[in-house]
Amino acid sequence: MKALTLAALIAAAPVASLADSLTLATPLAGGTVRAAGTDLSAYWVEDGDAAELVAYYTTGGAAPQPLRMRLTEGDRVVFGLPGQSGATWSFAHEAGAVTITGEALHSQLAMN
Repeated sequence: MKALTLAALIAAAPVASLADSLTLATPLAGGTVRAAGTDLSAYWVEDGDAAELVAYYTTGGAAPQPLRMRLTEGDRVVFGLPGQSGATWSFAHEAGAVTITGEALHSQLAMN
């Protein structure tokens, strides 16, 4: 009985997933990142000394939602998207490129 209970707990425990990452090396280069069922498509343009990121995200058949931000060289932000649970999103402007990373959130099971 204990082995069956332990097996059920292990099978039910969420596992960590790898982050999906996209690096946009040049202005107007675009791509899509997927994490926790959310797709985020983005591109960036030069805006003086910064990158102006333009992105749209959606889950399932929902209407795409816009996202815009200005990132100067060395900037990095991490946050969750409004109305989208289960993932954090990282946006960084480093070495003249913009990197977007979506990482699924996971929980851990602690047992005594």
